[in-house]
This record gives sequence, C-alpha cells and structure tokens, in this order.
Amino acid sequence: MTKMNTGEPPTRFKLRREAPVVIGGVGGSGTRVVAELLKEMGFYLGKLNTSNDNRTFASLFRRPQWLIRNHKRNPEAIHWAFRRFEREMFDSGEAGHPRYQGWGWKNPVTHIYLNFLNAHFPRMKYIHVIRHGLDIAFSGNKNQLRLWGKLFHIKKPETPRMKPKSYLQYWIRSNRRAIRLGRQLLGNRLLVLKYNDLCLHPKREIHRIIRFLELNLRHMDIHRLSRLIQRPESIGRYKKRDLSLFDTKEIQAVRNFGFAVDPFHGEKGNRSSKKRR
Repeated sequence: MTKMNTGEPPTRFKLRREAPVVIGGVGGSGTRVVAELLKEMGFYLGKLNTSNDNRTFASLFRRPQWLIRNHKRNPEAIHWAFRRFEREMFDSGEAGHPRYQGWGWKNPVTHIYLNFLNAHFPRMKYIHVIRHGLDIAFSGNKNQLRLWGKLFHIKKPETPRMKPKSYLQYWIRSNRRAIRLGRQLLGNRLLVLKYNDLCLHPKREIHRIIRFLELNLRHMDIHRLSRLIQRPESIGRYKKRDLSLFDTKEIQAVRNFGFAVDPFHGEKGNRSSKKRR
C-alpha cells in the first residue's frame, strides 16, 4: 500500500525508540482499521499479518502462561523480551526509511503489558480501541477470552449459551484495567478511541488521532483517510440477540463505558435475570 506523502522532511520522531505509538484493545474491537490509518499516516508498524497484527510482538508476547510465570517471579524475562522486540523492529533498517515519520505496532493483547511497556518505552503513546461491549459479547472472535481469561478470573462458561456472558465479563474487566492503568501511567499519552464513534464520525475521530499524535494536519488527506473506514453490519448486532443471560450490573457496566444500550433490550435482559433469581 502506498504511504501518504506528508510533504515534510523526515523528522526526528522516527528515531525516537522510546516513543512508539501502540494500538491495543479487546479482540474484535476494530484495532485493524486504526493500524491501517497509522500506516497511511506514515508509521512503520513492522511485519504484519492480514489483521495488521505485528507478528514479532505476537511471537514474543502472545504467551499467557509465560507471562503468569514471570510477571512477579522473573520480570526481567519480560523486559528482556521487550529489548529483543525493539531490536528486531529496527534491525531490518526499514524503520529509518524517509517515508516513515514514526514507528509503533498493533496487537490487541498489548493492553495486558501496559505496565511493562511504559517502563521500557517511557514516551510511548497508546491508543486503546474499545467497541460496544454487547456487540463484542456476541462476536465470534473470542481468542483473548480463551488465552487470557484466567488473568481476569473469568470462569469457563458452563454451556455454549453462556459464552457471551463470559466474554462480556472479560470485556468489562480488561477494559477497566487498561483504561485505569493508561490514565495512571500514561496520562495524556493515552487515547481511548471508540470504534463505534470512528465508524459514525470518521473525520472527527481521525482529527482526534492526528491531534493526539501531534501530526501536521495540513499534510493529512482527511477525506482519503476517512475512506478507509467502513461501518460493518455487525454494529448493533446485540439488538437481535437475547440479553437475558446478562445481569443488571453487566448491562450498566456497558453504559458506564459510554455506550448506549437499547432500553427495550436492556430492560428485557434485566427482567429475565430477576425472574431467574
């Protein structure tokens, strides 16, 4: 894909190893399209798969048992992995190409490593992508729940029908942790980006991303960038599903993240839950 020509000379930003731009979020949240935007803005994101996931990051860090084993007993093993990751990102020399004005990567599970990331990359910026929790609950993409659910004390669903409930619980707990840690450790180096807003108001949200990254707006083709965003039919899919397996607190948690829940469906789920109790 042709990178966007910003019309500016190469900046020092691409050389600042301590300042990557990182994209993460619960699986299925829309991180792929955000990575596509950064690629078009001139960011080097490393070797990618078809979902724009950084393959090097995945090979080193998509290992829940390794993290559980080392995060307290041997944190140096995790810091060593980040040093290796940084070295591999730059060893190819591509990150220093003049067409890039910055570097970073996208991998959804990045949010799990925020504390280690901030320690290794003290000037990093993190974009946390979040999508409507009830839509995510009924998504077919449940890899994070399968791999990382134990970290958030999510019990294995007793029946297939209860999988959406388990995934919503994972969505609630993992997003709470990511946003709490992001605000605590990163401050204004955190951007929480709602995928639903990006689809409904692409130009507005792209402006937010550009301001967050401190890029020159005059050299960005907002119209071309906005064309990368296509609203999927899966937005609002929860409205066609039975929400009775969710309790009142879970529905309210979705609202607390700033997502509207169709009153009829929310009340239906709450009433049914009360009847079961």
